[in-house]
Amino acid sequence: MLRGQIKKMISAGLLLAFTIGSVATAAYFETTPTSVNAKSDKDNASQAEDEEYFNIGICLSVDNEYHRAITSGFLDAVYDTLGKDNVTVTTKIISENQSGEAIINGFVTKQMDLIFANGKAALSAASIATSETPIVSAGVIDFKSTLHILDNKWKRYTGRNITGISGSPSVANQLSLLIEASGDLSAVGILYSPEDTDSIYQNEILEKYLNQAGIPWKEYEIASTSSAHRQYEEIADAYGSVITPGEIAAASAKEGAVLDPEPLGGDGVIHEILSPNSARSPKVSEFWPEEETVEAVTEDTGTSDAAETDAEADKDDVNSDDSADEIEQDAPESVPSEDEQDVSEEGQASSEDADTSEDAEELSPEEAAALTAAATAEIVNTACEECNALYIAAESTLTDQIELITDIANEKKVATLGGDMTLGKHTLVTLYADPYDMGYRAGKLVKKILIDEKYPGDIKIGLPSSNVVKLYQDDVAEKLGREFPKSFKEYDAFLKEYKAGENTTRVEKEEE
Repeated sequence: MLRGQIKKMISAGLLLAFTIGSVATAAYFETTPTSVNAKSDKDNASQAEDEEYFNIGICLSVDNEYHRAITSGFLDAVYDTLGKDNVTVTTKIISENQSGEAIINGFVTKQMDLIFANGKAALSAASIATSETPIVSAGVIDFKSTLHILDNKWKRYTGRNITGISGSPSVANQLSLLIEASGDLSAVGILYSPEDTDSIYQNEILEKYLNQAGIPWKEYEIASTSSAHRQYEEIADAYGSVITPGEIAAASAKEGAVLDPEPLGGDGVIHEILSPNSARSPKVSEFWPEEETVEAVTEDTGTSDAAETDAEADKDDVNSDDSADEIEQDAPESVPSEDEQDVSEEGQASSEDADTSEDAEELSPEEAAALTAAATAEIVNTACEECNALYIAAESTLTDQIELITDIANEKKVATLGGDMTLGKHTLVTLYADPYDMGYRAGKLVKKILIDEKYPGDIKIGLPSSNVVKLYQDDVAEKLGREFPKSFKEYDAFLKEYKAGENTTRVEKEEE
């Protein structure tokens, strides 16, 4: 009898717990966002045990059309694969008032199930802030450099809590576009800024393809404007590293990072970063025609007179320095005459006046911009004289100088290729890769991580999409006397008609 009463009490308790749980579940789903295809509370309650609920934090590096399209694609993929009712999304944008570090730390504190890092600054901040929370990223050109991966045989596995889809354009397709746009591609001028590691990464991939095709190329180093440099420094600050882009040991797309830098007069990482073999200078193709120089060759040694003269001059300089040191050490101290003191004082005064004058002649922002523009124009003119096509990589720090660059190139009848759509507004040709599609592909990775429980470090970084559209600017084509086949689309006309994501194949939702 006692045993029967106990059974009845247990049954009553279980029934009460089930009733309370059902009411709580129903109330929970009433407060969550609803989608167009949302099921009834009763259906949701019945599937509560089978479905999980996730919190996702999104961090945008920049608030622009490109990154917004990536985010839109990402969210659609998440909703298509996880269900909109099963996800809460918090979106933050890096700005002057809100750093990437602060945003990501906030996500970590709130124990987000996953972080979507949209762009380089967001990924850098996220990679530093957490090694546990899963991170998916897109809109990043060079994952390896951004994550400071030094493995020169890297196979696109991060080995840590990060995966994503590369935002690097298809450089092979860009080369095909260059060949079509120039008609007869005889030499390519590659324009870049020395601190722009993303451009260097893309340039070296293009150079590899050009070498395979036997097409000469030459790099032309152009200083970025002060505003562009400030923007780059702001991104560098988001990395949480003392190493700025201008100082970092350049990672080569062909040879990898400098793993054994030569110290420069001291110990420590800074001396190694500033070492001779970590510095990068403009490169020239092995196919580049050498300048004709006339040098007399001596019969005895086979070396040129110029080489001997330089060697003798260096030797004289060394001997001269040594002699000067000996004379200075052996010479007795002497008191200068009054005339010598006057001359010395006058010289010192002149030097102080010169220093004061230099301080007084500090350039205004307008004057500095004019000097930068003049220097850029000189370099671009040289490039146009030596090449019949110019290449500017995607997201280049030269973007704010692109009008000046293309104005000179158009006048010289030289074809130009911009690596992204912003540059493509002014260049002869560019390629369009839908950022929505990139974001959607990144969003599909979320299910693999949160539902299929795959480790992000074991998911290969996705390559850029090969589904691209060839675009040209009709006004530039007219200036250069170029005509394009139907396989090309006119830049402005295409953007007016195209809707982001219209060519993306979406995951089919399960029938309700």
